[in-house]
Amino acid sequence: MSTSASPRSTRQILFALLLLAGNTVYASQVLQMSRPFATGEPGPSFLPALLCVFVYVAVLCILGTELRKPAAAALAAAEGSEHVPQVGWLGPVLAIALTASFVIGFLYVGYLPAAFAYTALIAGYFNYEESGHFRRAALIGVVTGLCVTLFGWLFFVQLFDLYLPLWEI
Repeated sequence: MSTSASPRSTRQILFALLLLAGNTVYASQVLQMSRPFATGEPGPSFLPALLCVFVYVAVLCILGTELRKPAAAALAAAEGSEHVPQVGWLGPVLAIALTASFVIGFLYVGYLPAAFAYTALIAGYFNYEESGHFRRAALIGVVTGLCVTLFGWLFFVQLFDLYLPLWEI
């Protein structure tokens, strides 16, 4: 059995290392801010610090998964999805396009429709890529969109009393 990493594993490992480096630079800036609970309430560094911890955990998960993956499984993963042709470039291009659409939509139609459309389409696409079942993927996308949008609104508006623009006519 060969121990060499597939191109897909190598890309995933390089991505994780790049993410690690970028997050470390970001974390060094967060450390210069006041402590998250210096006044007894979450301060301006709370969410950035939470994000840094999340990214470090994600990097560990990516590296752990890729380094433990047998060569045969890595090679099979490199071949892509049997349900989405050209998945190697289509997924990232779609994610970038949807993210740009979310940013633009957020400015023009507000948080609720922009966040719902973004999360529903992203979740639906990636579920379809994995399962190949369009209706199931669409349903999961809609449920995910509703949940993420609702919890995002509750988190920012209700918990932290931040303003999120709504669809105002």
